[in-house]
Amino acid sequence: MKRLFAAMLLLSTLTSFSVASASTTIEYDAECKYFDAKKVLKYSGECHFNWGVGMNPKPNGIMSTYQRYIMTYPNGNEVWIFINDDDSATVNDIPAMSLKAKNGYEKVKTTQGEIFEFTKGSE
Repeated sequence: MKRLFAAMLLLSTLTSFSVASASTTIEYDAECKYFDAKKVLKYSGECHFNWGVGMNPKPNGIMSTYQRYIMTYPNGNEVWIFINDDDSATVNDIPAMSLKAKNGYEKVKTTQGEIFEFTKGSE
C-alpha cells in the first residue's frame, strides 16, 4: 500500500506541474502598407487587426514572448504575423524578421522580400 501511495503521490506531483502561459487580444483598425518582393508599394490604407500577446517555453525552460497580428485587408484577405521577443518572425508561416520602424509602427520583412508595415497594437 505504501508503494501505491508513493507512486500516486509522485504521479500527482508530476502531472500538477504545468507551463504557465498568458495571452490577451484586442481588435483595432490601423494604417498598413504592403510592399512586394520588388519593393513596389502594392497597398497603403486601413486594415483591421486582431492583436495578441503570449508566452511560450523555450527548450531551456525560459519563457519567450511573442506578438500575434491577424491583419485583414478590406477585401477580406488575412495575413498572420508572429513577432518573437528575439525579433524573429513569421508571416503566414514564411520566415521573417522584425525591422526598425518609426515609433508606433511594426515593420516585418519576409525571407521572400515582402514587407509589411503597420500601426502597432499597443504602445
